[in-house]
Amino acid sequence: MSRRSPGLLLPLLLMLAVLLQPAAPAKAAAPQTAAPQPGVLLLYDSLAAGTPREGNVRELERLLAAYSVQVTVVSLDHYEQEMMDAYARVITVINDPVLTAGASFEADVNRYQGQYLHIGYNPPARLQQTLQLSTGLIEQGSGGLSAGDFRLPGIQLQQVPYIAAGKAEKTYGSLTLPGTSGKAPYAMNSGSYTYAPYLDAGYAGRLAMAYVLKDWLGAAAAAEPYLVINEIYPFSDLSLLEELAGRLYDAGIPFIASMRPVFSNTDFPAMQRYLDALKVVQSKNGSILVNAPVVMPSINSSDHTLGDKMNSFINLLAENGIAPLGMGADLYWTYDKEYSSAGMKFFDSVVLFPDENVIHMKKTNVSAAFTSSLYSMTPEFMADLAHEGKAMPQLPVSTAVTLNLPGDEAGLEALLQTVEGYWITFADYKQAAHKTVTDSYTVTSADGVLRVNGEALNVDYVPEAVSSDFQYKEEQYQSFRGLFNVQNRFFIVVIIIALLFFGGLLTVGYRLYRQKYLK
Repeated sequence: MSRRSPGLLLPLLLMLAVLLQPAAPAKAAAPQTAAPQPGVLLLYDSLAAGTPREGNVRELERLLAAYSVQVTVVSLDHYEQEMMDAYARVITVINDPVLTAGASFEADVNRYQGQYLHIGYNPPARLQQTLQLSTGLIEQGSGGLSAGDFRLPGIQLQQVPYIAAGKAEKTYGSLTLPGTSGKAPYAMNSGSYTYAPYLDAGYAGRLAMAYVLKDWLGAAAAAEPYLVINEIYPFSDLSLLEELAGRLYDAGIPFIASMRPVFSNTDFPAMQRYLDALKVVQSKNGSILVNAPVVMPSINSSDHTLGDKMNSFINLLAENGIAPLGMGADLYWTYDKEYSSAGMKFFDSVVLFPDENVIHMKKTNVSAAFTSSLYSMTPEFMADLAHEGKAMPQLPVSTAVTLNLPGDEAGLEALLQTVEGYWITFADYKQAAHKTVTDSYTVTSADGVLRVNGEALNVDYVPEAVSSDFQYKEEQYQSFRGLFNVQNRFFIVVIIIALLFFGGLLTVGYRLYRQKYLK
């Protein structure tokens, strides 16, 4: 074999050295812009305390929750430049006619590519240009509002802006101006910009805004009305609850019972009667919700037992043939890390009530969203909705007409008259898909069928009497019990003999006394 020339060997060695070198690490890819979040960024300038607009931000949050939207709430005081770019939809609420959002915010709106909704005063210049918008101001007076098929006359308006002119692809509702027959659009939209000048916490503003949000969010699902009976406790009049369930069943009205959970003494007869009443409700075409437990002002921020307590209680319901399909809670529960992650994590369906007594444990500005979420309405809300004909038109959002469990027969009759007077065809909650999951049970509903761990649940139930003969305190073991019983009997016998002996002595002494002094 011939020898290789040195001139040819050197290039081969260099090539081999290059091939054997470790590969250089690939350069990091250029950072890409994160996709906008599907939720909504809700910005506001103030909470309008002491004005007719007080509470409108909270009601807006509740409406957004009813459309199953996750909401991030930020005061404009804490807004950071380009913050809105991370969201596909942004809402700004300006409640103060004097305050302005600032130049950096205006610049962000000018280049924002998502859907932008402005509510209240001082709409951004870009929005005004797009809508060719001019506005007026209602100083004070009585007007009217129409939204969808509903009319709401006699609304008191104070310092309310309105749309005087504009060019829109779509308008929503109409506002009747005080002292005139003239009307202005309640809201208008063109392209990616929507403007609604008026929103307060009253019934009219909420209903009109619900129509705007339905279109703005692209909500496709048909809205359904539901009847919810709230404030059901173990110490409620359970016989009255069963009577109510039977009367609603006979009237063909499905309903939802939102009942309070019990975390202790669940083996007492009172708890068994509570469970039996819930089974009667379920057998009368009633659906079961677990209401949020009562939060006390003295709550300990280091107490993380809520999840375990809720898990145990839901398991107890499932073990007794009761299928909880969701949770009822005040809105603020969805803005609390502990309550939402520990208390509400078992459910994909909720009914959200207006806040009453807000006691946070770990407050957050980002809400928890649920697949199914109902917007709670009071009887007063329903009574203010004027419309053509007797039958209630379809509402823009799935609602829960909420009434408290009455305390007596008179209250029961009044509740039934109220419900029948609505002329609403209430929907059956269990016809829709709901899911509740614990460590031991999976409860589902679909097309009216309840299932527990995949097995169809038989809801037929005949109530039985619950015995009150219950030992509330465990009897302590007594190792000398037999001996003490013998001793007790012995001393009783001794005492009886002593009494007889003493009685005999008294008799003998009395006779001797008489014989001595009668002689």
